[in-house]
Amino acid sequence: MTTIAELVSSAGGVLHKRDLVAHGATDRHLTAAVRSRSVSRPRRGWYSTWPTHDPRYIAVAVGGRLTGASALHLLGAWSWSSLRPPVTVSVPETASRLRRRRGVRVVWDPVELSGRGSTWAVDPRDALARAVVEARSFEDAVILVDWARDAGIVHDDDDAAEVLSRKRADAAGLVAWSGGGAESILESAAGTRLRRAGRHVVRQVPIAGTSKIIDMVVDGIIGFETDGRAHHERRFHEDRVKDADIARDGRVPFRASAEMVRDRWRSTAEAIDALVHTAGGPRPVEDAGNSSLPRVLGPRGRRLWRLALPRRLTGQDMPTG
Repeated sequence: MTTIAELVSSAGGVLHKRDLVAHGATDRHLTAAVRSRSVSRPRRGWYSTWPTHDPRYIAVAVGGRLTGASALHLLGAWSWSSLRPPVTVSVPETASRLRRRRGVRVVWDPVELSGRGSTWAVDPRDALARAVVEARSFEDAVILVDWARDAGIVHDDDDAAEVLSRKRADAAGLVAWSGGGAESILESAAGTRLRRAGRHVVRQVPIAGTSKIIDMVVDGIIGFETDGRAHHERRFHEDRVKDADIARDGRVPFRASAEMVRDRWRSTAEAIDALVHTAGGPRPVEDAGNSSLPRVLGPRGRRLWRLALPRRLTGQDMPTG
């Protein structure tokens, strides 16, 4: 006979009593399962096999679902911090009888969000819309968007803009800063920093005559590669061959380790500037970036970053034909 714990586990770790009853469970079975500690009850009518400190368990116990960074963290979102984000629980605007917990933030969302997502989390797209506007920095927000693109949570630019603007209209501008193509947090952060410094960045550029792809090309000159982990001997050789291919393709190869991006970016950026200058490329214009990129603004209120909205055309700006 299938046990209560097995039924709950097969459902992902949490199941309502009505679903267990539909599988033939009785009150006696449920009581015995709780007493044996094979399952626990985060909330009346709900049974779970998760540890009580699991963010998913906490969200159900409060009476809602995970949202924002705490939901994306469990999906593997890129972040510089290895620490778990504070738990944020989404509840419908009509919710009542919540069980508050110390250190847990509760947010009220439109009722229609209840129709999306899972038992323990809102839809990842809704979680993303909240997470980017609550990010600690502009760079962290772009990293989340790059991760969402890579993970397939958002698709083309129009789809991403619709999702990102659900909480704040200016967040749609992250689409231009992201651009897609980043395959790691190192590529995402390095690309954003270079763009903010006035460099032109194109991601995932093919090397002519090969099947290889450059992580990003800076100002059309630097073939910039990032190394996210220690390489064994075979990988080291392949990377040197790739550097030679980049050089034969007419670009200057430059490779940065995780530490060079994460902890020593200033010297890394100076090296890139020097290489571009030596090759006769343009000097960067600090904080200018590309003219097509929305301008990054300072904090206001609870927002730690903002983007300038596109200027509305006046009658004098309209084409006269």
